[in-house]
Amino acid sequence: MVLGYCLISFLIYNLKLFVYIFLIFSVAGFSQSATESLIVVHYDPTKKAELGQFIYKYNYVNNVYAGREKLLSVSGRKNEKDYVRCDKGDNVLYKDRYLISGIGNVIDLKEKKVVYDGTAKLVRCSNDSIIFFTNDVFKGKYYSYFDLKTNTYAEIKSLTFKPIIGQDVEFDRGKSPYKLYFYPQNKPKILLLDDAGHGGVNASSNKMYDVPIYWIDNDNFLFPNIKITDLEGSIVKYTISTKTAKPIGVFNSTAKIPPTYAIAKGSGSFVEFYFKDKLFLINPAKETMLQSFYKEYDAGFSVEMEEKSTGRGIWVRGKEIGKDHFDLKNFKSSANYAAIVKEIVMGDESYQQGMSVYNVYKAKWEAIDGEEVACLIGWIKQ
Repeated sequence: MVLGYCLISFLIYNLKLFVYIFLIFSVAGFSQSATESLIVVHYDPTKKAELGQFIYKYNYVNNVYAGREKLLSVSGRKNEKDYVRCDKGDNVLYKDRYLISGIGNVIDLKEKKVVYDGTAKLVRCSNDSIIFFTNDVFKGKYYSYFDLKTNTYAEIKSLTFKPIIGQDVEFDRGKSPYKLYFYPQNKPKILLLDDAGHGGVNASSNKMYDVPIYWIDNDNFLFPNIKITDLEGSIVKYTISTKTAKPIGVFNSTAKIPPTYAIAKGSGSFVEFYFKDKLFLINPAKETMLQSFYKEYDAGFSVEMEEKSTGRGIWVRGKEIGKDHFDLKNFKSSANYAAIVKEIVMGDESYQQGMSVYNVYKAKWEAIDGEEVACLIGWIKQ
C-alpha cells in the first residue's frame, strides 16, 4: 500500500511539474508571437552632409512598450547623389520584413542590411519579386525586378510585359500649358490634349511637381488639370479610344503649404485624390467627386484632414481619442496601435515634439522618447 501511494504521489508531482514547465514555455511562445514593432527612421545629427539616417525598431510585447532596437544606419546621399533615402517619397513595408524606400531601395529588416541600393519607381510586389519601372533620359523606359530569394536585380527584357493596367501616356513639359501624348506600341505618338494644365509649377520656387495619372482600365484614366496658380484645378477623366476628356470635379485650396498631388486606390470603388490639405473621393463609374474631411486608416482609425489651431482630431471606431498637431505622413496605424510625431506650431513654422503611441488595449496615448524623426515607416508583426 505504502509503495503504491508513493508511486501515485511521485506521478502526480511529476505531472504538476510537467504542466508548470509547459505553461512557462507556452507563455514564452505567446510573448514572442505577440510582438509588434514600429519602424522609425531618425536623422543622424553627426552626418548631416550625407543625410545619415538610423533605422530603429520600437518593440511592443504583449501590449507593453519593451524598448527599441537599432537595426542599421544608412547614408542618404553619396557622391552628391541620392543613395538610400527613407525620408523621401512613400515607403512600403512588405512581408513584415522588407522596407522599400520612396526612391526604390530595398532594406532587409531581419538581416539588418541594404540588399538593393539602386533607385527606381516601385510598381508592385508579387510573391518574392519587387517590380520597378524606370523612365530615364539616358537609359530609356523599362521594367525591372528584385528577387528576394537570391537578392539579385535584373531588367525585364520582354517588350510586352505589363505588370499593371494602363498604357503609355506622358506629359510634354517643354512649355506651359503642358501637352499630353499617347505612345502606342510600334506606332507614332498621338496628341491627346493640347492643354493638359500646368503640372503644378510653383511660381515662387520655380519647382516642378509630378502630375499623377490613375488608370481605371486600359482605356480610361484620371489626372488633375492644374491651373498655373497652384490654387485650383479640375479632375479629368480621359478615354483614349474616343479621345474625349471630361472634367468630373474641381479642387482648390488657399492653404499656405506646398502643393501636393496624389491619386491612389481608396476603399471599395472609390479613388482618393490628395491636394494640399484636402482629400477628395472620386467615383469613376458615376463620374462624381466629393470632398472628404476625414482620412480612414486600418482597423477603424480615422484622422481629420484639415489641421486647425487646436490640431487634428483622431478617432478609433467612431470614438475620439485625441487631438494634436502632426503631419498626415507621420500617422501610422495597425489593429492595435497608432503612432504620430507630435509638433508644435509657431506661425508658419512647426517643430517636432517627440513621438506618441496610442495603445488600443490600454486606451491611452504614451510618449516615446527618440531623436529627430525623418519619417515613421509603419508597423510590422514578428
